[in-house]
Amino acid sequence: MNEAIDKNFSNILNKAKENRSLVERLLFTEDKILFDIDRESIKLLHTNGIIKKDENGFVTFWVPFYKKRLYKAFYPYTNGEKASILRSFSVSEFFDENNQLKFDKIISGYKEYVKRRGFNVFREKNDAGNYISIKESALIYSFETYIQAFLQVVDGKSYREADTGLGKSDLIINVNSAEYLVETKIYYYESQFLRGKKQLAYYCQSLGLKKGVYLVFCPNNVNYSKTIVENIESIEGIEISTYLVEFDENKW
Repeated sequence: MNEAIDKNFSNILNKAKENRSLVERLLFTEDKILFDIDRESIKLLHTNGIIKKDENGFVTFWVPFYKKRLYKAFYPYTNGEKASILRSFSVSEFFDENNQLKFDKIISGYKEYVKRRGFNVFREKNDAGNYISIKESALIYSFETYIQAFLQVVDGKSYREADTGLGKSDLIINVNSAEYLVETKIYYYESQFLRGKKQLAYYCQSLGLKKGVYLVFCPNNVNYSKTIVENIESIEGIEISTYLVEFDENKW
């Protein structure tokens, strides 16, 4: 993932950049895109081994390894945000008396950061200054940057779980030899929000974890039902902590 120079992936990355919008929709949204070989972008990505048709006739990534590498390759490493985030951490606030992470403190700090900086700093631009990455990628990458800065401070590490077929990969973080599973989603509608909790509980069970963190980005121009709230609940014997992060769709 981090050291090998893979000639096959170099070619795949070049082709993915030519169709970045479609690739990022597959990486960062839950859009169901019908596999249609007559669409030029789908034909090019399929011919080069990036995407294929799944059992339901929708587009999916051919190889999980390529999905992970593309996620890394599109990350905006040069925006300089990590250095400013590091200065805001007070490590002692993030652990309880049992040395367990206090995710409410972590997420609270992340929300304050979002209010200060917004999300556009995580969208890549071309030489002409025009955005070439989709807005959804900025939401996910902003949290990724924040949590990676936190892990640097506490000597933790992270990795992405392999795709289980129920949605995009989730982030597993390891701090003080304890593992925590974090799933990030963008809110689209109520049933998707509720289904995501059950998926997270399933992921936790498959990994032998008792807790999961559900981080959902919610547009602030929607009238939400009473089910869309921050809470801690038990689902299939797993403790699921739900956090909501608002963003302003109109500012995009």
